[in-house]
Amino acid sequence: ELLELDAASTLPEYGFRLQTAKIMLECTSLVDDGNNNTKERCSESAIQVLGSLLSENDEVIEVWYLLGCAFMSCSPPNPDSARHYWENAVDMLTKAKEQMEHSSEDVACELEVIQSQLVEVTKKLDELGEEMETK
Repeated sequence: ELLELDAASTLPEYGFRLQTAKIMLECTSLVDDGNNNTKERCSESAIQVLGSLLSENDEVIEVWYLLGCAFMSCSPPNPDSARHYWENAVDMLTKAKEQMEHSSEDVACELEVIQSQLVEVTKKLDELGEEMETK
């Protein structure tokens, strides 16, 4: 257990790991996999990095969203896991929106951002549902 603590303390900072996971996910969409499994390795690495971020702080909506994307980038995609993470992202965005709506501060700009994020994640969930229905 002490070794795990030491390993965790030597990890790069949170923001760096988040950006690294995003790059790995981007690579999955650009790699023509062939037989070398590069795409799958990028997906799995992104899932590992994002999982470490989630265990460190489970209140970052972006990490939940990206984990859903990572599971859909696997070969074959894992829609059940993607749905789990995207639904959590929607729940968190909805709660954040409700809190802002009851805020006494001027948060119109932030509300627009949250609303657009809600639309994006909900669209992914809808597309996932349609895919599941056609199978």
